[in-house]
Amino acid sequence: MLKITKVVSASQEVTLQLDGRVTGPWVELLRESAESNMKLGLRLTLDLENLWFVDCEGLALMKSLIQLGVQPINVPLFIVEQLRKCESEQGERTRNEF
Repeated sequence: MLKITKVVSASQEVTLQLDGRVTGPWVELLRESAESNMKLGLRLTLDLENLWFVDCEGLALMKSLIQLGVQPINVPLFIVEQLRKCESEQGERTRNEF
């Protein structure tokens, strides 16, 4: 389960506070929430402090959002480790496919 709380800090800035897990259908929920705020021209921040777990699909979404200018804050160390693990697994899959 994922709870997303929208916190407006200024006229053009919004923070999405994420609580729970970013897996399965919750990845799409996060994508939709982020994209709807960005389409409004708002500067977006993701507060990751209260996340318990993020799967590889969720991490891929977060990476793509960051590349679009979304700012992550309060990133737990376990998420950094999950990112390393997912990148390692994806690299192995890529090597095995060729």
